[in-house]
Amino acid sequence: MAVNEIKNQSSLRIKLDLGMVDGKTKVKSKTFSSVKPDASAQNVYEVAEALMTLQEYTTIEIAKIDNTTLA
Repeated sequence: MAVNEIKNQSSLRIKLDLGMVDGKTKVKSKTFSSVKPDASAQNVYEVAEALMTLQEYTTIEIAKIDNTTLA
């Protein structure tokens, strides 16, 4: 049986370091949805870098999250 793949909208997640709270690093995630599924990793990273300049906290991680439906 053949499996069809349907590429859905991707999202961009940026994890931020809010500092230490009770001896543990507090992390906050910001997710931006409706990223084109065919957007290159380089283009998504460049957008994330631009968004990072608007943030008050240090960035820990940048992730492009792809979403594929299998039918």
